Amino acid sequence: MLSDHEVERAAAALVHEFGASAEFEAAKYADLMLGQSNRAALLVWARIWRSIAAIHPTRAGLPN
Repeated sequence: MLSDHEVERAAAALVHEFGASAEFEAAKYADLMLGQSNRAALLVWARIWRSIAAIHPTRAGLPN
């Protein structure tokens, strides 16, 4: 299991590489792990996904 620090580093790396679509990429990998019945990896990717969502919250409301 990854430490909180490692999860944060992985989330930051995904944001650096994929920008605004980093949350989608993490969700995609979590879904792949679910399809392979790899519960441990699914939980890691879910933690990374949540970290990315906390770093870059989704905008709500109408665009300006």
